[in-house]
Amino acid sequence: MIFLAAIFGIAVLSGATASLVGFGIGSMLTPLLALQVGTDLAVAAVALPHAFATGLRCWRLRRAIDRDVLKSFGLLSAAGGLAGAFAYSQLDGAS
Repeated sequence: MIFLAAIFGIAVLSGATASLVGFGIGSMLTPLLALQVGTDLAVAAVALPHAFATGLRCWRLRRAIDRDVLKSFGLLSAAGGLAGAFAYSQLDGAS
């Protein structure tokens, strides 16, 4: 029960911070969640609302998206992120 209260308090605080400065939810919630559920699950749990919010922002701003920038930077960035995640998963056992 205390853990859920801590999660709620940090979520409210990090949401308020994020509304002003544009970041904070993942930086504040991930370490707290990691204490209870482990780092891998905490990162996955925080990634889900980030993915949803990014999709929502893309949908709302879809008319203002520069397609050339999306193709040259966005797709390469996504490919690089996936390649890095794959490399990390392969090298994780080596450390």
